[in-house]
Amino acid sequence: MLKKICKWITNNFGLKVLALIFSSVLWLAVVNIDDPNTTRTFTTTVSIENEDYMKNIGKYYDIVNNSNTITFKASGKRSYLERMSNTDFKAVADLKMTENLERVPIEISVQRYGGYVTIVNKMQYLEIAVEDLKSKPFMIAVNTEGEVSQGHALGDTSVSPTLLRISGPSSVIDRIDKVVAAVNVDGMSQDVTDSVIPILYDKNDKEVDTKDLSFNIQNVMVSMQILDTKEVTLNFQTMGTLQEGYEYVGTEYHPQTVFVKGESAVLNTINSITVPAEVLDLTDETDNIEKEVDISAYLPEGVTLKDNAQAKIAVLVKIEKHERKTFEMPTANITVGNLGSRYGVKFLSDTVEVELEGLASELEALDASALTGSIDVSGMTEGEHTVNLELNLDSKFKLVKKATVTVDIVSAGSMPNTASGGNESNRKDTQEGSSEKPDDSANAPETNKKPDASTELED
Repeated sequence: MLKKICKWITNNFGLKVLALIFSSVLWLAVVNIDDPNTTRTFTTTVSIENEDYMKNIGKYYDIVNNSNTITFKASGKRSYLERMSNTDFKAVADLKMTENLERVPIEISVQRYGGYVTIVNKMQYLEIAVEDLKSKPFMIAVNTEGEVSQGHALGDTSVSPTLLRISGPSSVIDRIDKVVAAVNVDGMSQDVTDSVIPILYDKNDKEVDTKDLSFNIQNVMVSMQILDTKEVTLNFQTMGTLQEGYEYVGTEYHPQTVFVKGESAVLNTINSITVPAEVLDLTDETDNIEKEVDISAYLPEGVTLKDNAQAKIAVLVKIEKHERKTFEMPTANITVGNLGSRYGVKFLSDTVEVELEGLASELEALDASALTGSIDVSGMTEGEHTVNLELNLDSKFKLVKKATVTVDIVSAGSMPNTASGGNESNRKDTQEGSSEKPDDSANAPETNKKPDASTELED
């Protein structure tokens, strides 16, 4: 049997070998014609390895020019390539391989049919922009949105924690101007506590994008106190003595009332805010005093202003210089005192000149006919006398210099009836127990009448 097999193999051996070679070549030709080598383009996203490497060296990186998405060519049999997709490839950029802090080589590998498909040799890079990594703490400010209910106002606010540490690229950190925790208090009448995500703003009050930033905490707790309010009056006191010849007229200020806030138990105990006298010292002043007074320093404990803009009050203390003016006072307005019952009085002039000092506005409004006064003729006998005049002046006025009036004291019997009646009307007779009886023209019912100076002078 073995001999037959050997004879069959060796019989026409050359032709058989030639036929085998030809068939193999033919098979290879057919295969290459139906499934040739080719190339195909694929696109994939680059994954990053060792991202902590940049943080560890104090740097922050950012991918530029969209270089994390790459397009490349793969080579291989068409039958394999046609069955492959973008997900059959992996592109990796290892940050430890960064070149000059500008680019990172990208390694592309085949995840499927790796023995049949190869990547066309072309070096590709992930382009990056690198800057310093920065960490900085920021104070957290509290902002409110809306208005509390009527009759209430915001009191103390607190936030916990008070600092927020932010890390990220220095260019972004340097843009941050403030960190704000906002709470809506619209219509609130009781204390508020809320958990809030802080918001970052730049110097133009535009919100800062936080996608490249990291925070030590994500939320903060904000507490807000809601207080009662009350309207109270302002009271400014003054002290000191002005220079002679000047007078304090009054104090003007606006507003005259302010709203304060606090616990209701405290507000119920106050109705006004008094600014002590030492704040407005008028000593030796000659001109108006204009002053801005911060009233917040004089609020009771536990009370603050509802609106801090009202803390500074513009105060005007009005000081006027005294003026002098001469008046012609009717002598008919002068009462005669201590005139004996045997005598009568004649005024030698219808008026007497008096010079008064006071505020210009008050002097202008004063009518000479409203002035009254008195003279004392005790111990005087018949004849002409110059007597000191005592004016009945309001405290607003002052007599500049001594005023006198000249009178003629005559015998009561020589006075005409009409004149006698006039004389007796100004009399304040202080002589008691006199043995002489007055005539009918000097009886008691007539003593309250004012004399008719013109009638007396007719004698």
